[in-house]
Amino acid sequence: MKRIKLVENMRAKLDEVFSKYLLFVGNGVEREYKKCYIKIPSEMIIPYKVMKTSLRQLINHIYGKLNDYANNLDAMTTRAILTTKNEFVDGINQLFIEEFVGDMVKYYSFDQIIDNNEHSVTEEILNSLVFNGIPPHELILKKNCLIMLLRNINPAEGLCNGTRLICRHFERNVIDAEIINGDYKGKRVFLARIPFVPNEGDKCPVQFKRTQFPIRLCFAMTINKAQGQTLDYVRIYLPEPVFSYGQLYVPLSRAKCAASVKMSIKPSNCNKYCDRTKNIVYKDLLKHVDEDD
Repeated sequence: MKRIKLVENMRAKLDEVFSKYLLFVGNGVEREYKKCYIKIPSEMIIPYKVMKTSLRQLINHIYGKLNDYANNLDAMTTRAILTTKNEFVDGINQLFIEEFVGDMVKYYSFDQIIDNNEHSVTEEILNSLVFNGIPPHELILKKNCLIMLLRNINPAEGLCNGTRLICRHFERNVIDAEIINGDYKGKRVFLARIPFVPNEGDKCPVQFKRTQFPIRLCFAMTINKAQGQTLDYVRIYLPEPVFSYGQLYVPLSRAKCAASVKMSIKPSNCNKYCDRTKNIVYKDLLKHVDEDD
């Protein structure tokens, strides 16, 4: 068995300066201004203001007039806002769907307690519960809006966790959608509600089952969900620093050149600068890999 080391970012190979910067960020050798904090090039920065203002700036930078893209699907599907947590993703997607052209369609989940002896939890409480990988009780959609699949439904036909789609038509119990990425791009599929149960690690106060369409909006998505994707335009929203290994490198490296990346960083007590953020890299781990080679 031969070990092969990846040393070049193929997406950004036509922008040598950006490619080198990505390599430095990924290897943890970009200059640190304090422990783990690095400076982002000024041309990538959109100065952070209050939350809603900063989000609207990001939306305007990536889409301009959002409704112009409702019928320009190729352009719309090659851009995204990336952030760290689902709570930030949900807030951004809510702004998007409110401004997106078209009539709203709402789908509600069917939530039920698994333990029939548990009577203290009301349906309203179940509806309010939110967990990673489980769709919300209320799904708000519009024709041509972007969605992402949350489960492996049929990998052999391109329906995998993380597949991006566009809503084409709505029925009471079926959503007609079109795959927009991967080998099955352009394929029309029909999605139905399926059951979801929280994982043990979710620390759910009560065992319950939610039956809902296995999707969520994805004008914005978490950094982790963006792994492996190539985008023409990337906007990175960091109201909090990244919290895991490689989580800064991933969004920066989704684009092909520096001009395609913009970032908004919220200053904090730990970091008062809007152009510096945390870069978490396990240098000792990389060192051992290099020594093994």
